[in-house]
Amino acid sequence: MTKLQSVLVVGGCGFLGHHIVDHLLARNDGTKVSVMSRSNKQHRRSGVQYLEGSLLDEKSIQSVFDAAMPHVVINTVAPITFPLKGSPESHYKINVEGTSNLLRAATACESTAAFVYTSSAHILIATDYIIAKESDPVDESPDGRRYPTSTKAVADKITRDSSNDLPIDAGGLRTATIRPCATFGEDDSQLLPTMLSQLEQNRQNYQIGPNTAFYDFVYVGNVAEAHIKAAEALVREASIEAEKGKQVSGESFFITNDDPRHFYDFMKAVWQANGYDISKMNPTIVPTSIALTLGSASDFAAWAFTLGNKSSAYLSKEDVEHLCLNRTHDVSKARGLLGYVPIVTVDEGIRRAVKSLC
Repeated sequence: MTKLQSVLVVGGCGFLGHHIVDHLLARNDGTKVSVMSRSNKQHRRSGVQYLEGSLLDEKSIQSVFDAAMPHVVINTVAPITFPLKGSPESHYKINVEGTSNLLRAATACESTAAFVYTSSAHILIATDYIIAKESDPVDESPDGRRYPTSTKAVADKITRDSSNDLPIDAGGLRTATIRPCATFGEDDSQLLPTMLSQLEQNRQNYQIGPNTAFYDFVYVGNVAEAHIKAAEALVREASIEAEKGKQVSGESFFITNDDPRHFYDFMKAVWQANGYDISKMNPTIVPTSIALTLGSASDFAAWAFTLGNKSSAYLSKEDVEHLCLNRTHDVSKARGLLGYVPIVTVDEGIRRAVKSLC
């Protein structure tokens, strides 16, 4: 286990961020843990330094770095994407400009050796794919319909391109990006609550497509560990040159539970964990082609096709694609270079998550 000395978790009061904080604290190795957030009211932990700051205010960022003096920076901040909130401009500002501001501060900070960015597995250009690799082309068109992920693709590249092998006190910084797929777990405020709302509104008997496509999910604790393992690897590389072909610096990593599920089977497991008898289900199946065509065309489409209580104004083709297209990812790179292993299974993760929400 590599000592990280001090870690600044940007967005450390959010869903993924506070799980990273918990995993760092659980190491009990004396690592100083700091959190930067616009509001530090949620998920506070004793022994953590909480600092208020904005990604879009460089003076604010500098004051946080002066106080935290981080050895490692982990940026987990992202706008809410499920249900989708914000404009393309707001996503660009937070994902791209905010990350760029942090990278400049990290490069200038004499104590900072490593920077890990939370990207997304869904930044690929392809929308229907099996066992995607990190080298596959990504969508970097921030003005397109997929701007929540395409702006993360831009930030992903900026982060990796910022990596260098200079000494730390000369502006040296080792960087990597973590690309998690659909993430769920305790204190989830997006994916599982939206699925559970289907039961509350008696909408569980509508299904898009034949439920034959495979989709990747990942438990949030596994994602937290992946971030920490990436940080450890980068810190090691800052002191000892990595073997050629085995460096983590400048690389990206898909993170999943390596256990693809049919999307509706995952939802049924969530409902069952909440006490619903899935044997009662007799869903009306809407053909995929019709669902993709309808998109947000009507109130009926919004009612029948969304996972939660969205208005038709927020329904998108992207929502339908998540439900009925294949999206699985190869995690062999993370296993090989980071030593990543998904410790908590999908089913155990669902049990823990539903218990925390109900």
